[in-house]
Amino acid sequence: MKNLLFLLAFIPTLAFSQVSNWRSNPPTPQRSTPSIQPSAPQRNDVSNWRNQPPSRGYDRPIRTRPGSNIIVRDPWLMNNFGWGWNRWDMWGAPTFGWNYWNPGFYLNDWGYRQPARVYVYDNGKMDTIKGKKPVISFGIQKTGGNQIGGFFTMGNKAYFIAEYNSTFERDNSTFFPYGNITQVDFPMVSDLVKQSNFYVGIGKRIKRTGIHMMIGSVTEDVKWRGKDDIGYITFPKYRDRFTTVKVGALHDFKNLTIKFDYDPIIRNSTFGLGVNF
Repeated sequence: MKNLLFLLAFIPTLAFSQVSNWRSNPPTPQRSTPSIQPSAPQRNDVSNWRNQPPSRGYDRPIRTRPGSNIIVRDPWLMNNFGWGWNRWDMWGAPTFGWNYWNPGFYLNDWGYRQPARVYVYDNGKMDTIKGKKPVISFGIQKTGGNQIGGFFTMGNKAYFIAEYNSTFERDNSTFFPYGNITQVDFPMVSDLVKQSNFYVGIGKRIKRTGIHMMIGSVTEDVKWRGKDDIGYITFPKYRDRFTTVKVGALHDFKNLTIKFDYDPIIRNSTFGLGVNF
């Protein structure tokens, strides 16, 4: 009798134990308490900056010439804006022996604005150094295949050119990824073609007119397209990627650049408009 009473009392406990406590108290991520390292005591009487000032690693003062009182405090600025990417030393600028220089500009034989510097020496003599920075242009363009894109050029007589174009036509169709042309029950219309391409090349300028050739990579995604009473229906036809070429020309009108190209493989022409500086 006692065993029967114990069993009857234990059955409800077994029934309630089938419900996990996670439902009322779900597990949470265990967060580890970060250890705190004791910091070294800091003296407030004298700062360590006085003996060893903060540095970017290249703040050693540089004099313009031996014995000169003109000191460049930031040689990084000198290297990058003095004779770094502008290459003033390779354009004939003196490394030492001058006190200061004044910026200027000139127009080269083709009418492009170029930088110049007038270096002043101790005896009052002045030396004008003409820079020869590359002409840079960029702009937007449109192709005959419903594409828009942009182009970029850099160089003087010889120049580098790159461009990117992509289809801008809106796709307002219903897409069926497993559709098959043998199963259609609606009239077909023209294919939906999405295309993107990237070109790089080199060119040669004759005064303000340049002629270039480019090689490119074209990605093409073509879908079958039909139409019913509700709207357009599309499903896959093919995807392809291939290499192509194009030839073209550009011309600069002061700070305005116009560009025209033609791709004989995909039979696309491109017209672009940009700025140069």
